Amino acid sequence: MNRLISVCSISSLLFLSVSRAFAFNFGLARVPDWMDSYIGVLVVVTCIFWLGLAATKPSGVPFKQLANVKISPLANFFRIGMFIAFAILMVIFFTGMGLRRYAEMTGAA
Repeated sequence: MNRLISVCSISSLLFLSVSRAFAFNFGLARVPDWMDSYIGVLVVVTCIFWLGLAATKPSGVPFKQLANVKISPLANFFRIGMFIAFAILMVIFFTGMGLRRYAEMTGAA
């Protein structure tokens, strides 16, 4: 529980400091500044679903084998929710990269 509290505290402090100075830019992976909040929220939601899945999955089953094992409806909710949040995150991330590249190519950036 202490780890969960520290992860939530650190992530909320990181996301509170989001501004243009802290724009998401890791060289190759750049997105427009206005997408930072969407990406940050989706990363937090994905982490929450992952933690929920880790807490509710059967103890002897690795994450890779969850599709082959009958799991509780709550664990299945966390698994599907994590998949959906991660898929939306990747769509927004790659769309943002494309928008940023287009803006750089046309000189609008």
